[in-house]
Amino acid sequence: MEILSKSSMGELVISDEAVSSIAINAAKDVDGVSSFFNGPVDVVSTIKQRSLKVMSPVRIIQDGDNFSISIYINISPGKKFQTVATEVQSAVKESVQNMTGKLVNKVNVIVAGIDFDDPAPQEPCETED
Repeated sequence: MEILSKSSMGELVISDEAVSSIAINAAKDVDGVSSFFNGPVDVVSTIKQRSLKVMSPVRIIQDGDNFSISIYINISPGKKFQTVATEVQSAVKESVQNMTGKLVNKVNVIVAGIDFDDPAPQEPCETED
């Protein structure tokens, strides 16, 4: 699916990959977002929406000139889910609207997990080999 605009001067096509890139870059700048979740969440509904991009952290649904965005994130430990999600919603909506000129109806932020630091490797004690 692509975002299509027609005018007297010609046609403008914005690919889903471009919108996804804008959304990811906007979310990266939010304090508390540590990574993105790339796994498929609901393959059946994704295929019904005629999109085979099930491995992207961003899902875009277009409804006429408006569209909705869902973004799957992992957050840093110690951050408040609601605060991070609200900031991601604002950043993604503002960035996508400013760069594409299209209205974003809603931004769904799905917190898929928490990225904990890897624990330090433990040395075996004297009785362990």
